[in-house]
Amino acid sequence: MKSALLILDIQNGFTKAGDFGEVISRNLLLATHFQEQQQIVVMTRHVDQHTKSLIKDQTRNGELDASLHPFAHKVIEKQQPSAFLQTELDEYLKTNQITHLVVTGFNVEFCCLFNSIIAHEKGYHVTFIEDASATVNTDHTYDMPGLDIRDFVATILDWSGTIKVMDTDEYIG
Repeated sequence: MKSALLILDIQNGFTKAGDFGEVISRNLLLATHFQEQQQIVVMTRHVDQHTKSLIKDQTRNGELDASLHPFAHKVIEKQQPSAFLQTELDEYLKTNQITHLVVTGFNVEFCCLFNSIIAHEKGYHVTFIEDASATVNTDHTYDMPGLDIRDFVATILDWSGTIKVMDTDEYIG
């Protein structure tokens, strides 16, 4: 099974919105692992024109994290949560004979969740790396006190029985 790491939207505006150093470190470990295994790393950049966006396009906040960007074999720009819709991602993966996607990034309840499901529906084996993913949203965003968004999404994906959920050390192990 040929794998690729899909790092979703790790952009400066998101990473500056909280304490996400550990998430970036986990993605660096994974990207280094993929590089050592001579496997592909794909990053996405969400292009957002909204003036109040944390990741507004054509600003420093809209740029990809500088520590991860050099690992990318391909950068896919997208304008919605799906990295597959109206992009060349699926074609790129098929051209490179990828059958397994390892998904990480921001925001876990949108792009990570959606792309894990979509990739599965497109026939890829999918592994979601929980501790290499995050969200800028909180339990207050959704008016759900005590909700651990990342854990909730990981549980949904795991319980689906179709998407494998792991932590970085477990995956690299």
